[in-house]
Amino acid sequence: MIFRGFRPPPPPVPRPWTGNARDHLTEASRLLAEREPWLRAFTHVEPPVLEAAIHPGAGPLAGMPIAVKEIIDVAGMPVGLGSPLFGDRVPTGDAEAVARLRAAGARVLGITTSTPFACGTTTVTANPQRRSHTPGGSSAGSAAAVGAGIVPVALASQSQASTLRPASYCGVWGFKPTHLRLPRGGMHLLADTLDDLGVIAASLGDLERVLPVLGDWRPVGAAPGLRIGRLHLDDGGLTHPATVAGVDGLVRSLDGVAGIDLVDQDPLRAFDQAVRGSGRTCFDIFAAESAPTLAGYVAAGEPDPRLGEMVSHAARIGAAGLAQALAVRSWLQRQYADLAEHVDLVIAPATTAPAPPGLASTGCRRMPATSSLLGVPALSAPWLSVEGLPQGVQLLGFAGRDEELLAAARLLHDTLTAQSPTAQESR
Repeated sequence: MIFRGFRPPPPPVPRPWTGNARDHLTEASRLLAEREPWLRAFTHVEPPVLEAAIHPGAGPLAGMPIAVKEIIDVAGMPVGLGSPLFGDRVPTGDAEAVARLRAAGARVLGITTSTPFACGTTTVTANPQRRSHTPGGSSAGSAAAVGAGIVPVALASQSQASTLRPASYCGVWGFKPTHLRLPRGGMHLLADTLDDLGVIAASLGDLERVLPVLGDWRPVGAAPGLRIGRLHLDDGGLTHPATVAGVDGLVRSLDGVAGIDLVDQDPLRAFDQAVRGSGRTCFDIFAAESAPTLAGYVAAGEPDPRLGEMVSHAARIGAAGLAQALAVRSWLQRQYADLAEHVDLVIAPATTAPAPPGLASTGCRRMPATSSLLGVPALSAPWLSVEGLPQGVQLLGFAGRDEELLAAARLLHDTLTAQSPTAQESR
């Protein structure tokens, strides 16, 4: 029933870090009480401590509240890997990424939901922008917690689409590094070829603060005459027309901007042809490398049916199928690396559409899986709105050039913000 004059509350706005620990922790407490009952982004919350707010400590992230996906160890907190099999699991040590953030002054506010073992079907978490829609996955809670304004930064992971997809759906920033560029120690790993730490943030500035803490980061500026190419990736013809129009319009708005060169050449079109259907290649690798571990969980009684499906798929393709998928991956990596002669980054939709309704699935993984298959750095930037929902624009860089990708994102974000005076930093 809709009552005359009733207006639903506006969706939450991601809240970048201001450096004021007391302000952020006080607001986090309020938002947890107000939104977490329906959001269900957390499996565990450490009550914000006033002493921590008054005395945030030292370091470049002093007092910053962060959240951590429940496949990444945090000492003394329940980290259950998204499964009832590990509901009582409490690590005695921090994952390497958590330890680095704590050493820089960050404070872990809580543990966020993941699909079982970061590969299961879904979670209970709602999308903060429209609670009847999926937040994506597998890093559902991390994206929802940032999108709801509770924390400015959350650790995530990605093997196929688990960072970029929920970031796109929840209207926040998502970063997936060059393969192995960020520390994986203390993460639950399934597929060595694909698994990476991811970071979800309320703003580009928050990524710029956190990434140098997590990795060996070299300060760089955007390439002079930044060359940008447009790709469609493995979209399977599923991309929403409004999404395509939004990305195309964004690219057109960059035409003629000083310091930006839009590239439209045959090598880009050839790669789009080559990458078609590669989502299946990525899934073959993920299933085959995960199967030995997942089979043990299935035997132990893990109830999520997707795990058994992955084990069965791995058995069907066998060792020969994995070898073929890895060979295709190597060939695509070479094809993509050759594009560096023509462009500094490529731009595409982060997902085929905004978040679909319902919580029965985490949405389509086809487009964000490309960066994991190639092992290259990628960003989901919250620059689009489609049918009243946020959707990310994906920026893909080249292996080992994560800093250059982030610098290019800063140039593009500042350019787009200047074109839209009402744009907010978190957008």
